[in-house]
Amino acid sequence: MALLVPTEGELELLDKMLKDALSTDEDFILHLYKNNYTPVDGTVSTDFTEADFTNYVVKTLDRINWAAAKTVSDKAESSYGTTPLSWTCGASGNTIYGYWVQGAASAKVCWAERFGTSRVLAMDDVLNLTPKFTLNTE
Repeated sequence: MALLVPTEGELELLDKMLKDALSTDEDFILHLYKNNYTPVDGTVSTDFTEADFTNYVVKTLDRINWAAAKTVSDKAESSYGTTPLSWTCGASGNTIYGYWVQGAASAKVCWAERFGTSRVLAMDDVLNLTPKFTLNTE
């Protein structure tokens, strides 16, 4: 499944990139979701059911840890961090369908991605994820 930027995220990200970037330095929060949901343009945070497996925590995506944008297949791309984000499931698990990212202060869904295949997490299973963001003109 492709990464999707819902309408509220398009507006939020465009403002951050063009208008607010010098005055607003909001981090992003990455959440995993466990409901069988495919993000659409009208997606908002209440459309997701957040994961709750043992040891689950949200991950803060600090702005400083995004890699410098580079060109990949004629598109601008940036990935987060030098190592994947990682979760290790404890005693109780979930089936994880994807993730969404929202502004730490605004709580607007900036982007979401449903995995091509859901991930069933049971005790001691590890989920690794490297968030990437790609921009391309229409």
